[in-house]
Amino acid sequence: MNDSSTAVIREQLAELGRRHAAEASVDAARPRATRVLIIGNFGNGNTGDEAMLARTLQELPPDSEVKVVSRNPRMVEALHGVPAVAMEGISFTKALKWCDGIAVVGGGMFGTGASPLVRALPAIVWAATARGRDITYLAVGVYPGTTERTLDLLRRSVRKPGRISVRDEVSAKTLGTSVRAPVVGDLAMGLDPAAPAEAEHALAAAGLDPAVPLLIVAPKALPNPILVESLQDAAETLARRWIERGGAVAGLAISTHADYGLGLSRRDEVLINELGHRLGRHVPVLGPQLPPALAKAIVGEADALFGLRLHALVFAASMGVPCLGVGWEERTIAFLAEHEQSAITTRPPADELVAWVDRTLPARWSSRPRLLSS
Repeated sequence: MNDSSTAVIREQLAELGRRHAAEASVDAARPRATRVLIIGNFGNGNTGDEAMLARTLQELPPDSEVKVVSRNPRMVEALHGVPAVAMEGISFTKALKWCDGIAVVGGGMFGTGASPLVRALPAIVWAATARGRDITYLAVGVYPGTTERTLDLLRRSVRKPGRISVRDEVSAKTLGTSVRAPVVGDLAMGLDPAAPAEAEHALAAAGLDPAVPLLIVAPKALPNPILVESLQDAAETLARRWIERGGAVAGLAISTHADYGLGLSRRDEVLINELGHRLGRHVPVLGPQLPPALAKAIVGEADALFGLRLHALVFAASMGVPCLGVGWEERTIAFLAEHEQSAITTRPPADELVAWVDRTLPARWSSRPRLLSS
C-alpha cells in the first residue's frame, strides 16, 4: 500500500470522534479518551478479516479507547488484545451509545449475498449520526448487487468529505461519482508483518526446510463442485511441477470454515489435505486462526503462492512474493490486475500452469541471496 493511501486512512481515523469526546469532557468537567467503535466481520475465523482489523488498530491514534463489534467477542479479545462486544442486542446498543465515533471496516462487505445485518448496517450507522457520533467507512468493498437502499444510505452517510474510502475501483464506480470515494486498496496491504524469525520458526515447526523453495497453496471452496474439482486439478499440477523442480509445498488455511454455507466439510484445511492425498505425500497446513501479522510474515518467507483466497494474494503481493490467482470474482480480478499479478481462468490448461512454475521458481530463488549459502 502506498504512502498516499496510508495518509488517507490515517486522516479518516485521526479526528474520528474527537469533537464528541471534547464535548463530553466539557460536560463531565474532566478530559477523557476518544472512544472509537469498530464494526466489521471480525471473530468469524477468517484471517483476512482479522488482518483488516489489525491494520485499523495499527493506524488509530494511540490515545484512542477502542471497542470492537464482533461475531465472537472472546476470539477478538484474545487475538487483538482489545475489548469486544457482541454484534447483537443490548450489548451492541450500549456500545453505540458509549462511542464518540464509528469506523465500519473493509472487506467485501456490501454486494450480492450480504447478510440482513450487513444490509441494515448503513441505516444503524446513519441513525448514530443523529446522536452526534462521527462515522467513517474504511476501505470498504461495495460491489454490484448492493441494493439501491443500501447504496442510498451509504451515500447519505458519507456526504461529508473524508468519511469513506473504498478498496478498489469497482467499489468506487458502484458508489457513483457523487461520492468521490478515494481508493486505498485492501487494508491488509499495509499491515506490519511479524518478524521474519517468527515466520521461520512457524515454518520449521511445520517441517519445512528454509533451504528448499516453497510454494504455498491457499484454496477456497466454491458453490460449484465441478469448479472446485477443476481448481484442485490446477493446484495438483502446480504442486507436482514445483516438487519436480526441487521445491516444497504447503497449504495456507485462511478460514476455519467454508463460505457459501458449505460449512466445515469443505473448509480450507480439508482442501489442503485432499491436495496431499492427490500428491501422495503430506502437505503441511499453516493455520487457520494464525495471528494476521504472522500469516503475512509466513507468506513473505515463501517463494510463490497460488490461491483463491483474496487475502492470501494480498499478503503475497504486499510482501513481494509472486502469486498466481484465479479470476473467479470481481474483487479478485481487480486486485490481480491492479498489482500486475498473474491470473488464470477457472479451467486453466496444464501447460500454462507448468510454464508459470518454470518461470517463477528459478527467478524467485535466484533473487533470494540469504538462502544461497543454506
